[in-house]
Amino acid sequence: MQALLKPLRELAEYEDIQTLIKKKQTVSLSGLVDSQKLHMIYGLADGFKYKVIVTYSDIKAKELYEEYKFYDRNVMLYPAKDLIFFQADIHGNQLVRERVKTLRRLMERKPVTIVTTYAALMTPQVMWDRERDVIDVNCGGTLQETELAKRLVAMGYEKTYQVESPGQFSVRGGIVDIFDLTEENPYRIELWGDEVESIRSFDILSQRSIEKLESISVYPATEF
Repeated sequence: MQALLKPLRELAEYEDIQTLIKKKQTVSLSGLVDSQKLHMIYGLADGFKYKVIVTYSDIKAKELYEEYKFYDRNVMLYPAKDLIFFQADIHGNQLVRERVKTLRRLMERKPVTIVTTYAALMTPQVMWDRERDVIDVNCGGTLQETELAKRLVAMGYEKTYQVESPGQFSVRGGIVDIFDLTEENPYRIELWGDEVESIRSFDILSQRSIEKLESISVYPATEF
């Protein structure tokens, strides 16, 4: 992406602004058209592990998120916890999923650019406890079905006969399927007694295996 930064570096003002930012001084820019704003944000934020883009509404945040993906593959959307939308979202959990995915990224301390709103930032948020609120499963390790089911329910997962959507899990005959809220495909854990014999991801429609895994981490399906 250095080709995108080259035109900015040719501007004398750009270097001056970067110097002020590195000194942790507040900088205000004006006169940019919409097509230039995200390009400038990307350039000025170069070298920072964590970045936050704040706007005035969830609609605008979604728009910025879609456009900023061109510049940064680590961008994530963090929508506001609007009670009206949460109550209306009866058949899905998209809002919660977007928020939980962002929280997971922060907990894993990976580089991220968060696009959010003032309303989302003003809402108090308690981060998870890594030891208590995340389940780690390793191939060859031990796992008790009953205890696992209790923990998953406490973490906001719904027990079903067969997983069909994120936030669900099923337990049947030594096989545990978990559809982590932050993942695109569910996991299948095969047990031999209490021993984890295999872990793999699988396709929800065909039930065919996608990838064999040595370990997984299951994050909560709700906020605490």
